[in-house]
Amino acid sequence: GNIDVPDYLMPLLNKVGTQLRLHTISGKNEIQTACDIVYLAEKFFTELTTKK
Repeated sequence: GNIDVPDYLMPLLNKVGTQLRLHTISGKNEIQTACDIVYLAEKFFTELTTKK
């Protein structure tokens, strides 16, 4: 089925998807991948809240 994702979250989800593909393709460490994703999310939401 489809997942209803708010438009404002799409840039973050695209970045997370890229990190997951890199993990799969390169065999990148799972912990490093998780840390990278958390960093991307933190940066995304910080930028989102400072724009208001």
